[in-house]
Amino acid sequence: MTFIPTLAGLSLAKSPTPPPLRWRQARYFVSTLLQFQIYRTLCRAAGQYDPQDLSRPLHKCDIYRSKEAGDILRRIMEKGSSQPWQETLQQATGEGRITGSAMREYFRPLEEWLRNENLRTQEFVGWVYDGDYCKQSIETAGLQVFGGFYNGDISRKPTVLTLIVILSIIWAHLYT
Repeated sequence: MTFIPTLAGLSLAKSPTPPPLRWRQARYFVSTLLQFQIYRTLCRAAGQYDPQDLSRPLHKCDIYRSKEAGDILRRIMEKGSSQPWQETLQQATGEGRITGSAMREYFRPLEEWLRNENLRTQEFVGWVYDGDYCKQSIETAGLQVFGGFYNGDISRKPTVLTLIVILSIIWAHLYT
């Protein structure tokens, strides 16, 4: 019987990628979310970030020489592997699970700029529902489909930039 490990609801079993590489990718993904989460906590402790104060955004936080931020970081590092990471995270940040909300807060100015830029340039973000979600993929692949209806092309196609924004928002929401 094979043990199939899962991380954040993602099965790591059915992938053509070799297992060691999958674990590295998963660790990288989790560590990135944790970095943003801990960074937000350190910035709050240093008094450099307040979500209600627009003049102090998270991306401009500077924790250099902050005693309060250093104390939190020291307490996290002192624990080592002596207790489960969830407990250490809870004690340090007040949150017992990994979330993508800190990453979202960090990139909020970029997200707002992209939203405004898309409005200014009249870019369409997303996909037009045509009754069949697979239509554009099937047409792009040059496949012929019997049955169903395919009665024309979608006139407004998403750009690469809008796809990146959509994927990052979905990523943040999935792990929040």
